[in-house]
Amino acid sequence: MKHLLSIALVLTLGMAPVMAQQAVSDVDAVKKRAELNSAKASLEEARKKRDMAVAERWKDRETANQERELFNEKYQESKEKVDALMSERARLFEDVRVAREDLAQVKLQAEKARAEFLSLAAGPERLETLSKFQEQGVPFKVSERVEVQNKVKKEMGLYRDDPLRIAKSLLEAARSEMDFTREISLEKAELIFGTSVAQGSRLRLGGLYAMEMADVAADEAGNKATALMLPIAGEKKRTYGWQENLTPETKADVSKAFAATKDSAYIMVPVDVLLSTELSSELANHTETTWKDDLKQFFKDGGILMYPITVLFILGILIFLIRYIWISIVGFGGKAARAALKALDAGDVAKAKEESAKARGEVGKVLKTVFAKEYPNRASAEKALEVLFASDVPKLEKGLNWVSVFASTAPLLGLLGTVMGMIELFDVITMHGTSDPKLLAGGISIALVTTEAGLIVAIPLQLLHTFLVNRADALRSRMEKTGLAVLNALWIKEKSDA
Repeated sequence: MKHLLSIALVLTLGMAPVMAQQAVSDVDAVKKRAELNSAKASLEEARKKRDMAVAERWKDRETANQERELFNEKYQESKEKVDALMSERARLFEDVRVAREDLAQVKLQAEKARAEFLSLAAGPERLETLSKFQEQGVPFKVSERVEVQNKVKKEMGLYRDDPLRIAKSLLEAARSEMDFTREISLEKAELIFGTSVAQGSRLRLGGLYAMEMADVAADEAGNKATALMLPIAGEKKRTYGWQENLTPETKADVSKAFAATKDSAYIMVPVDVLLSTELSSELANHTETTWKDDLKQFFKDGGILMYPITVLFILGILIFLIRYIWISIVGFGGKAARAALKALDAGDVAKAKEESAKARGEVGKVLKTVFAKEYPNRASAEKALEVLFASDVPKLEKGLNWVSVFASTAPLLGLLGTVMGMIELFDVITMHGTSDPKLLAGGISIALVTTEAGLIVAIPLQLLHTFLVNRADALRSRMEKTGLAVLNALWIKEKSDA
């Protein structure tokens, strides 16, 4: 047994390197096998993952195919629905086209009906007849009547779609105009007679007639100021104005009419029912006046400024007459002066000296100034003439500027009077309005009276001033010509004698 153990030990010791080498190779083989197994395991795992991924992909593809089939089914259904909708749309478009054509026909018929309906609405031309009454009748309540018609015109523009409303407004305007034509108005008011204002009574019968009369006497005879609203002749359109220059019979009838309004049930008035200028002129007495009466009325219409304008005219005429007479006197030298000048022209200085002693006027002064003394030379004689001219020439022009000043001041005073008159006229318009054209025209004409008077004074005074200035210049020229002739005759003669 021991022998066996020894053999075994020997064998074991002999085999130990081989076994050790074998053990190392076995370990490497195990490692490689382990690595191989690990690689197989990884490969298997990768194959499993691949199989799972492939299975997942097939599953996704199958799901996608199912979804695609479902989408295709829905798409087919939707397409069928769209096709049905398109067919319905085409049908609806056709229905709409037919409906539009029907609507166009309906609109055309509606426009025709509307045009026929609007043609029933009255236009502004319907008011022309009512407007004519304002021009043909007495001008009272003109602003109110015009306002009513303007309101109707405005409604005609705003409510053309409502002919019934326009017709009602037009009928209302016609009714108000008819009410005016049958109104009887008796009132106390401030009345205008010419340029004066007086308290009195005014009676109006619609648009046909009006009269007024002051409460107190207007003239020395005790007659009250009376006026009738009558048509004015000579106008293209019929106009009315207050006429005060009435016949005595007409004034008496007006006075009786106003007296009867207090205690009588009816009155008689001198009315021209035909509203004709021929019959109306018979109610007024157009009496002829003399030039003195016209002048007095002209002076009265001008007012207070006519007095200074007249004073300027009188003073200007007086100054003109005084200066004209004086210039005529000093400008007349007499036969002696003419003889002396002829002698000078002939060269006879001795005879000229004799005649100069008899000469008069400014020309005579020039001759005497030169011939009175024996001047040593011409310069001394010229100085003496200069002294004479310096003292006498201003006398010729004395007072002439006053005539020019009066001629310039007169139209300014006239303009001042016109301005004052226009201010008074505007005050009257403020109180009584502009319904009476005659009142406005009369007031303006009266306001222009002072301007006319100023020009009447200024024009002749300016002409007279120019005339006097020319006369004075002519006399001064004669004096200068005479002095030069004397100087030339004396000193040229002395030189020739020497």
